[in-house]
Amino acid sequence: MPAIDPITESIKTAAAAGVREALSVHPATNRRLLTIEEAATYLGRSKREMFNMIASEVIPTVGDGKLRRFDIQDLDAWIANNKK
Repeated sequence: MPAIDPITESIKTAAAAGVREALSVHPATNRRLLTIEEAATYLGRSKREMFNMIASEVIPTVGDGKLRRFDIQDLDAWIANNKK
């Protein structure tokens, strides 16, 4: 297989980043909606803390049938809003 030159690699990287941005997909997860376990890990919290955040409406969720999902953009916004 031929080696990929640096220019081609840069173009591929930029194109992939553009697609993720256009689809609102987070580069760390390659998707936008996370389970409660994934969201807890992302925020460094326990599942119980995440349930408390949902109950107190600190962070919004997205309905997925009977399940709730977390929009990673909401998690990022929560992080940004809670910086001191």
